[in-house]
Amino acid sequence: MKRILIFPVILLAFTASCAQPTPDPQAQIRAAVAATLAAIPTNTPVPIPTPYPTQTPVSLVNLFCSYRFCIGHPQDVYLIDQGARRNPPIPSTYDYGVLFSYSTSLFLQMAWTLSGPSFDPQGAMRLIMDASEQFQGGMETILTPTLNVFYHPITVSSQSMLPFGEMAAWQCGGRDFVWKVYTPQDGMGPELLKQAVEKFRCE
Repeated sequence: MKRILIFPVILLAFTASCAQPTPDPQAQIRAAVAATLAAIPTNTPVPIPTPYPTQTPVSLVNLFCSYRFCIGHPQDVYLIDQGARRNPPIPSTYDYGVLFSYSTSLFLQMAWTLSGPSFDPQGAMRLIMDASEQFQGGMETILTPTLNVFYHPITVSSQSMLPFGEMAAWQCGGRDFVWKVYTPQDGMGPELLKQAVEKFRCE
């Protein structure tokens, strides 16, 4: 009977000695932490911003801007609202206006009005022509990247300190624009007109 009881005990002890060792809890924790850290996604690198060209601000040197248009003018020239000097004042508006500048060496004047159904350059020029002034020679067309400019010399009184005159007219944004200049010397007008229209823009 004793032999029968001893055999199961020996068998149980042998089975226990062959069983897997008990895992270390600390090792299990370390393995779990390592697996968790490995599963965390890495930070996406911040994309490098793409440089874009910035708009160059428009220089206001020798530039008149108001009434939703800009026009170039010579240095030391200050364009004045002609209507604002009347009594009572009639200031210029978007629809219609007249500006001028005067000195002993130069007279500038320009006007604008809403465009009609058809454009007559000489008719537009008459907006600021004096009664004594006449068109002289033929009218020329000057093409710029954005404008068709019509240019015409005019007669000015020979007694004037500024005996040479030129006029120009063009359309932009639903308005007619007229430009006039008196100069002390012949041939100055085209260069002054070029300076005006090269910087011209309207809204």
